[in-house]
Amino acid sequence: MTTPDLDLANARAAGPAVPADGFDRTVRTAGRVLVGVLFLWAGIDKVQGWQGALQEVVAGGLPAPTLMLALTILLQVAGGAAIVAGRLLKPACWALAAFTALATVLYHGFWHATGAARHAELIPFMEHVCIVGGLLVVSTLESRRR
Repeated sequence: MTTPDLDLANARAAGPAVPADGFDRTVRTAGRVLVGVLFLWAGIDKVQGWQGALQEVVAGGLPAPTLMLALTILLQVAGGAAIVAGRLLKPACWALAAFTALATVLYHGFWHATGAARHAELIPFMEHVCIVGGLLVVSTLESRRR
């Protein structure tokens, strides 16, 4: 026996989902914009603090650090702006998710540390994992048509 609100087995067969009400749309828009602003701000911050950002890339041992930093800024600003605008959500989110996952592994390797240093790297590692999760959720939203 099933009840209408718990019949998950037949939920897809019942037809398309009911359109979201205004509150749900507002919450989704706010979440999307907040995720986008994170990257937009990060890219702008790297431009304003170019030397410090470049030192961080060099410390990570990446090849062609100036080029890597420029590409990072381009991805963060363009991807963040696209997400804020609600355009090209899937490619912007997936590109930023892949970038964030890679940067997280390269720069927050908590598994190499012990004691307090391990905890100090584990926290940003997990925060970045959550950001990747947020990007994946935002990638499922409908892009704005106009």
